[in-house]
Amino acid sequence: MANVSPFPGIRYNLDCFDNLASVISQPYDNISAEDRKILWNQHDKNVVRLILPPPGDSDVDVATQSTESESGDWYQSAAAQYRAWRENGVLQTDPCQFYVYRQTYTYMDQPYTRTGLFVSLKLDDNDAPLSHERTFEGPKADRLRLINASHSNLSPIFLIADGEYDSWNGILTQTGEPLVSFNGLDGQKHELLPISDADAVQAVQQYINSLILVIADGHHRYETSQNYKRQMMEQTGLNPDNQPWGSVMALIVPMNSPGLLVLPTHRVLKKAPDGWMEQIKSKAAPYCDIEELTDCNGSALRDMLAQPEHQQTIAVIGDDRSLLIKFKPDAEPSSLQALEAPLRRLNVSILHNFIFESCLGLAAEDLQSITKYVRGEENAISLVKSGEAQAAFLLGGLSPQTVYDVSQYNVRMPQKSTDFYPKIPTGLLFRSVESE
Repeated sequence: MANVSPFPGIRYNLDCFDNLASVISQPYDNISAEDRKILWNQHDKNVVRLILPPPGDSDVDVATQSTESESGDWYQSAAAQYRAWRENGVLQTDPCQFYVYRQTYTYMDQPYTRTGLFVSLKLDDNDAPLSHERTFEGPKADRLRLINASHSNLSPIFLIADGEYDSWNGILTQTGEPLVSFNGLDGQKHELLPISDADAVQAVQQYINSLILVIADGHHRYETSQNYKRQMMEQTGLNPDNQPWGSVMALIVPMNSPGLLVLPTHRVLKKAPDGWMEQIKSKAAPYCDIEELTDCNGSALRDMLAQPEHQQTIAVIGDDRSLLIKFKPDAEPSSLQALEAPLRRLNVSILHNFIFESCLGLAAEDLQSITKYVRGEENAISLVKSGEAQAAFLLGGLSPQTVYDVSQYNVRMPQKSTDFYPKIPTGLLFRSVESE
């Protein structure tokens, strides 16, 4: 069960900016090298200057690796900049409160609004939110260095929760006037509203504390906060229940929210084994229906892979040849039988444990150095067609319900199995974890 509290959020001072769109960004692990340059030059107070090193020639994949190799001292300089912004009024500190966040966006020409609640979530090993993905060590070490330097949560974790949507609506409408309302450069609308009335705060706590939470996005940040808590307990001997570093900033969204979408994260291999396409065809044939794919149109493939009958279908893209591989309903290769039951029929398990491991002989450690995780079908296809990569593997997305159900079994999918869309912007709120 959850244990949440209001907190004094730290946010950009609206008196200093015409539009906050110029200073927010995607989460650190969703920012490409090119986007980092754009954000860095967009505004000298853009939050990217707090969460990533200055742009350079490095090809570090921040989603899977540490940025320490780019510049080992950037953590301290980012923290110094953050402190300066707080001291000179660029950032302001609110009273202790909850925050309702409304994010309005368009996907495939359809408008959506996703509403959630920013809270301070207690880091309790016995009542932790459930996880569904494995993590990489590099980003956790990276984010731990940053939290040690800044003593703040600079980005929230993103949670989904059970509970009836009508009950959620009763909670999420007990707000004051908007603190923030602006349109982002990407067309999204962002609204931040306070819940500060004492009775409303208590009602929120009573309701949220009865729910089961699942990490949707931010597994690395959550595990980093746990590591930071343990580190601070060793250093100070203080009770974490009474300290800000004993909690983490989180956005909680109801699982059945109509604005909650999960998109796939595709896999692109920068280097594939010799004869990889033929290996897949020959070794997958007993378990899969395989056909040559003549039209590699990203939009068409996305629409097809999103259909229920293609939940175990994978599009395999090569330079001059592509395949559509559909797993047979009664197929039971040994590599999947070895997995926990909730994982066996997931497309991401079929890809990693059957196609990568059984068909191509690629273990997890092999994949780490040659795999690029890509959002968007056209992006993945273009990397192969341009010669920057040798193979792309396109997946359909998982439903929020599937993610929630898998998490109940305390098992983990491979890294980057889900892409909850859109991301929660970094820069809307910060939270101090300094000892009181």
